[in-house]
Amino acid sequence: MYSCKIIRVLESGFFDEIAQSIEISKKILESHGITYTGSTDVDPVMSDLKEAIYSDSCSNDIVLVLGGTGLYKEDIGPEVVLSLVDKRATGIETAMLRNAIVADPSLCLYRVGAGTIGDSIVLSVPGYHETVHYYLEPVIDYLKPFFDGLRSS
Repeated sequence: MYSCKIIRVLESGFFDEIAQSIEISKKILESHGITYTGSTDVDPVMSDLKEAIYSDSCSNDIVLVLGGTGLYKEDIGPEVVLSLVDKRATGIETAMLRNAIVADPSLCLYRVGAGTIGDSIVLSVPGYHETVHYYLEPVIDYLKPFFDGLRSS
């Protein structure tokens, strides 16, 4: 009933970690009744990432962008998401960050982004396999009523 596509931002030195994060995210999504529709690898290039996010948002309820959320020059995940969204979802961002930072204060060095593109929600979260659940678990079930409301109107 709900679908999610995952985009992995290719960051040198983190390929294995983000590959593991895809598998963890897939399990989390499926355990919450969300169908995983596949993943795409994208270089940290603004135009390429924008194209992938927008394209995937046209055919999925959720687009999950893993990686590119640090403070380095090539970390552009949240910027790309926020440049595309129709409505920024600051409550979702806050819930994800709060949960992560309470669990591990060092995660204050990472950023998130969330918002709507049409009838989809796009989430940009750190792609580290040991922490991805901190960002998804507190919000995933709260996205469903949004989609249900869209479908009933």
